[in-house]
Amino acid sequence: MKYDFNKLEILAASLAKKNRYDDALKIYFFMSDGDPSLDGGYLAKRIAQCYENLQDFHAAKYWYGKAIEENPVVNVDCNNLIESIKKLTNIDYLVSEEE
Repeated sequence: MKYDFNKLEILAASLAKKNRYDDALKIYFFMSDGDPSLDGGYLAKRIAQCYENLQDFHAAKYWYGKAIEENPVVNVDCNNLIESIKKLTNIDYLVSEEE
């Protein structure tokens, strides 16, 4: 079955507004499958927002970085978003367990 990108985006955004971020992620990942640019970073940013709302800050930071990588001009605001969650992605406590 062929899906309309715009309809999928509307559905994913609607799911996210209903706090159904896991379901929105499924659609965004489906849309990004086989798209190495992630539509110029657009999908990466949407994925990052879902992860941030799910409080998975490590994944959010990664996907915001992918958005910047794919389109640094359009997604320049992702730098601020990464900076705002940076303190939440500290792994020092994990590393000190191993030492």
